[in-house]
Amino acid sequence: MKKGIVFILTLGVFSIINTEMGVVGILPQVAERYGVPVAAAGLLVSLFALVVAFAGPTMPLLFSRFERKKVMVLVLGVFTGCNLVSAFAGSFPVVVAARVIPAFFQPVYVSMAMSVAAASVERDQAPKAVSRVMVGVSAGMVLGVPVVSYIVHQTSLQVGMHFFAAVNVVALM
Repeated sequence: MKKGIVFILTLGVFSIINTEMGVVGILPQVAERYGVPVAAAGLLVSLFALVVAFAGPTMPLLFSRFERKKVMVLVLGVFTGCNLVSAFAGSFPVVVAARVIPAFFQPVYVSMAMSVAAASVERDQAPKAVSRVMVGVSAGMVLGVPVVSYIVHQTSLQVGMHFFAAVNVVALM
């Protein structure tokens, strides 16, 4: 098994899911920072999920004709850029936009990561490679919330948003 490729794909999926789920633990800080109710801050989670649900069946299809490596690098670049915009955003609508835009690309990366993982190994090892990529999904969900919450509580909301971008950059490299 090409563990290097599968590890990179797993890290990429982790970075994307971390961005998606990590914000759950910092909604009160987002609400405080931008002067909105916590319920309004919850739109960062709800809109992301809604866009992923909408984009899931369509976006991977639209991007399937392009070279996978370039698309995956583009997606990680979009996530990195939008996380940096979120870190420096001066208003809540900008943060919402910076969260919604990458949500369109989340299904593209995750589906391609699984496809590339399966294609990068012998046929009988494909399920194992895909399951390793799925570890990135699980880790992003399980670790994203407490890690970012801890970072924000120890430092600031801006540093937490930088953490999202940093993890994306590591996967991008």
